[in-house]
Amino acid sequence: MSYTNKYYPKRPVKSFRDLEVYQKLLAVSVAIAKRIKSAKVITMALDLPLKIAAAHSLRFGGQTRAIEALEEVMLNCNILVVYLEQYRDIENLPAGKAGKTIEPEFFEEQIKNLLSTRMKILHLQRSWQKFTPFRGRGRVPRPASNGVNQRI
Repeated sequence: MSYTNKYYPKRPVKSFRDLEVYQKLLAVSVAIAKRIKSAKVITMALDLPLKIAAAHSLRFGGQTRAIEALEEVMLNCNILVVYLEQYRDIENLPAGKAGKTIEPEFFEEQIKNLLSTRMKILHLQRSWQKFTPFRGRGRVPRPASNGVNQRI
C-alpha cells in the first residue's frame, strides 16, 4: 500500500483577489451581466464581488463590520437566486416563441454556483470569527488559574 498525499495547502491570501469566493462571484456576475437583460439583477450580481472586497478590507479595521458584510453578501446571494428563478420563469421566452431565450441550464448552473459560493462564504465568515477577540460570542473567559480549585 502506497501513501500519496493529495492534500495541497491553499495559497496564502494576499489580497481579496486571492479569495476563492471573490473569484467565483466575479465569474457568476460576469456571466449574468452578459446574458440577463434586467438592470436590477445585473446590479445585484455585480455588487457581490464588490462587497467581498469591502469585507476583506474591513476585516483588518473593524472585524465586526467585516462579519456583517459577509452576512449581507450571503443574504444577497439568496435574493439573487430568487431573482434568477423569477427571471427564468417570467421573462425568459419559451422555446418556439419569437425573441432570444436563455436555456434553463444556464440558470441552474448560476444558481448552483451561487448557493455553493454562499456556503463557502459562511465557512470564510466562521474562520474570520475565530480570529475575532472576545466580544460576546457566547464564551465566558476562563479565570486565571492560581492552582486553587475554585469549583462551587
